[in-house]
Amino acid sequence: MKQTILIGLASLVLLGSGCAWRSAFQPLPEIEYYSEARAILPEEESYYIDPIDSAVVWSLEGVQIKVKFYNDQMLNAQYNPKVSPYTLHPWKDPLLGYTPPLWTVFEVTVINRTRERVELDPTQVFLRLDNGNYFYCRQGVGWWWDPAHYFDYSYVKWGSRDGDVQYYANFDRNEIWNRSEYAREKPVVKGNKYIGKLTFPRLPTDTKTVTLEINKFIMAFDRFAVGYGNPTELTDLKFHFEISQGTREVAKPEK
Repeated sequence: MKQTILIGLASLVLLGSGCAWRSAFQPLPEIEYYSEARAILPEEESYYIDPIDSAVVWSLEGVQIKVKFYNDQMLNAQYNPKVSPYTLHPWKDPLLGYTPPLWTVFEVTVINRTRERVELDPTQVFLRLDNGNYFYCRQGVGWWWDPAHYFDYSYVKWGSRDGDVQYYANFDRNEIWNRSEYAREKPVVKGNKYIGKLTFPRLPTDTKTVTLEINKFIMAFDRFAVGYGNPTELTDLKFHFEISQGTREVAKPEK
């Protein structure tokens, strides 16, 4: 009887060891970080959702401001991730096992059909979080640079030993910034539009809602010629978003 018990225990030990051995050599599932933003419309009739691209739009007397959230997947589809300054791909955090987001990105389109000239100033744009903190956009730091409201850790991709440092050193990522981000001093005259991206630091993982505040948007100047005149009509706008973010397994393609 005692011998039978010992044989049984030995079998369980071997079975458990075999399972542990197989688990140790099984590949871990591939995971990715996802983030989504759903626009929350205020009660004002001047806000609506564009049925074509799902952007949230503010409209008044022929002037529209469209705001669309871009996550890493959308940015990687638009720019080569190997050299894109918007994401950390293809770098992965060795401790986390996935690529964390680098920025929080919104594409902003200003359309002017009726006014002589309008203008959005990125230095007057903030991303306010539900915990009361706020971020400046990359273009709008200016004289207000403050680590509490702005940070950039893109060095892990562009200067890390984990990446192809020599390749990155020979690539001018500013070329992508210059043609894609929302620049300062870009007046939009009647009949034209201007599109650019505003980039903020990545969101804390517990963020549930954010508000993009566009302050002191210039609706009119006292002189029509571009480069002259002072603002005579200003307005403040707020775009609210519900945030969903976290990690998920990447579905493997069916064979």
